[in-house]
This record gives sequence, C-alpha cells and structure tokens, in this order.
Amino acid sequence: MEKAHEKTRRHISKLALDLVILLLIGMVAFPLLWMALSSLKPSVELFKSPPTIFPKAPTLEWYKSAFSDMTVVHYFINSFVVAMATMLINVVFGTLAAYSLTKFQYRGRKIIVIGVLSAYCIPPIMLMIPLYRIIAGMGLSASLAGVVIGHLTVTFPFSVWLLMSFFRKIPNEITEAALVDGASDFQTFYKINLPLCVPGVLSTGILAFILSWNEYLLSSVLVSRDTMKTLTVGLANYISATEVNWGVIMALGTATTIPIVIMFSLIQKHFVEGMTAGAVKG
Repeated sequence: MEKAHEKTRRHISKLALDLVILLLIGMVAFPLLWMALSSLKPSVELFKSPPTIFPKAPTLEWYKSAFSDMTVVHYFINSFVVAMATMLINVVFGTLAAYSLTKFQYRGRKIIVIGVLSAYCIPPIMLMIPLYRIIAGMGLSASLAGVVIGHLTVTFPFSVWLLMSFFRKIPNEITEAALVDGASDFQTFYKINLPLCVPGVLSTGILAFILSWNEYLLSSVLVSRDTMKTLTVGLANYISATEVNWGVIMALGTATTIPIVIMFSLIQKHFVEGMTAGAVKG
C-alpha cells in the first residue's frame, strides 16, 4: 500500500513539475507568438479592440513596407557582420585564452582570472563613456569596427569565463600523456583538448552571437552614422513622440528572431551538450 502511495505521489510531483515547465514555456513563447502573428495582421486587425490572436486576413504588407526601405537591409547586414565578427573573435581568442588560463601555470595568471571575472561583472552602462572616448579617439566611431570592439568588451570576458569551465573538465592527465608522447603544446591543444571541447566552444559562440545580435545600449552610443546602425538601434526609428509604427516593428522583430531560431535548430544538440558539460566541474 505504501509503495502504491509513493508511486502516486511521484506521478503527481512529476505532473506538477511538467505543468510548471509548460507554464514557464508559455510565458516565454506567447509574446513571440503574438509578435509573429501581429506582423501578419492588416492595420484594421492590428489595432482592433478587443484584439484577436490569429489574423483573419493574413498579409505581408508590413514586411513589404519594412524591406522596401534599403536602410533596413543595411541594418540587417550591419547586425550580421558585427555579430559574426564578435562571435568569431570570441571563439578563436577566447578559446586560446581560456586554455592558457586553465592548463598553464605562469606569473600573473590568477590576476588575469580575477580581471576576467571583474570585467564580466561590470554593467555595460558604466562602459559607455570610456568606450566612446576610446573608440572616437581611434577614429572608429563611424565604422562597424568600433561597434565590434564595444561588443567584445561585454562578450569576451563572459566567453573566456565560460570556456574555462569546459577546459577544467578535461583531466590534466590527458594533456600530460600527450606531452610525454612527444606532442607540442599547440598539438596537445589542437588535437587533444579542442576536440573534447567542441560542444562548449559552439555553445559559447552561439551565446556571443546572440548577445551581440540583441545588444542595443552600446550600439546606440558608438555609431554616429545612420547607415552604420545595427538592427536593434534602427528599430528605434519607427518610434516617435507622435507615432509608433507597430506593424513594421512587429515584422522586423519577427525577422530579427528568425536567425537565432535557425542557429539553435542547426546546432541544438551541441548547444545542450556544451551547456551540460560546462555545468559539471571535472
């Protein structure tokens, strides 16, 4: 009898947990679904009261209106270039930095680790003025390179700190065995350690891309020309004191989400493996 009650209790607990998870997923997914469906509504339905969830007469007029403006296309290209550059730099140099900080012993290593953590903890809003002065002094305020540098100040410490957890999981005995067998330090990194951390590197690259793609604060300060704006900054053009173009905003918001969804769909397995591996201390 006790076993039956225990089994029933477990089923109820599991059902309650599933309901809580579904509720949380619904809370996150519903605004995105509403945005996507609203981007397909004509203006008559978009501002109808009470509102309807599904469009009765779906249309692509908001997408046509948004992408008929070549400035919006430039915003997309700028965002993609900045996010890709940020991701690649984070992956390449972040991986090398994390490997060095976890597998080598040298003077000042602990200070660098503390510096990485401290930089990660600094709110981006506190970096706006110093970054603007530095980038303007370098003559990069009218180029995407300045935006990339700004995004790296936010994402690079995070990437190094995350990648360090992946490399810590690899036993030092594997590295030592490779060195004893005659492999160089670079061969040990490239042929032994790096393949074991591929899921973690991919996960870090995805997160860096997303952080850069969605970043607004620094991008709005570091860009001085309209043609150099990223998509998140360009969306503000459709909001004024007298009018908010909700249709175009919903269409561009949906289009902005699509690259992230595609990226997750393509490497979802590696992302989950990497985040799970990084959560385990080896």
